[in-house]
Amino acid sequence: MFEQVEERRSQLMQIEMEYWLQDVFSAHWWFLILINLFFLILLITLIDKHRIFLMTITFLISFILIGIVNEIGNYFGFWSYPHQFLGFLQSFNAVDFITIPVILTLIYQTFSKWKYYLIFSVIIFAFIGFIAIPILTYFNFYNLHKWNNFCSFLTLLISGCLIKFFIDLFKTRA
Repeated sequence: MFEQVEERRSQLMQIEMEYWLQDVFSAHWWFLILINLFFLILLITLIDKHRIFLMTITFLISFILIGIVNEIGNYFGFWSYPHQFLGFLQSFNAVDFITIPVILTLIYQTFSKWKYYLIFSVIIFAFIGFIAIPILTYFNFYNLHKWNNFCSFLTLLISGCLIKFFIDLFKTRA
């Protein structure tokens, strides 16, 4: 049985690579590059230089957590990303692989108290979940399968709260 799994995985990998090779350098591909580059430059520009270590840790934890969430959602067929920066790293190169960690980092940097962090997170993640994701879905950057906008909002909010909790915990122990 395992041999069948490996054979099909190999076939799928070949099909995905052929698809990616047809998509690379397309308008969608360039948009992925530009939007993620924009957010990376935004982070570099706005990051608090006095707290660079903490903000870098926040970004890295956000990057890893969002990558894991993307991997889980993709694996279980909740959503998919039709366009990839690199064909072999699905979770870490979708339209949100840099944007969401940057947003999470900047929210954490700006709002240290839980009350304001939660209020601003709800506003930003509602915007992402109910406005940005439908736009990205319309332009075929994001496909929802067994998922909806409210679930996206909730997942982002929970991810943001987990990140704040762990970074605050890290701060108190460091």
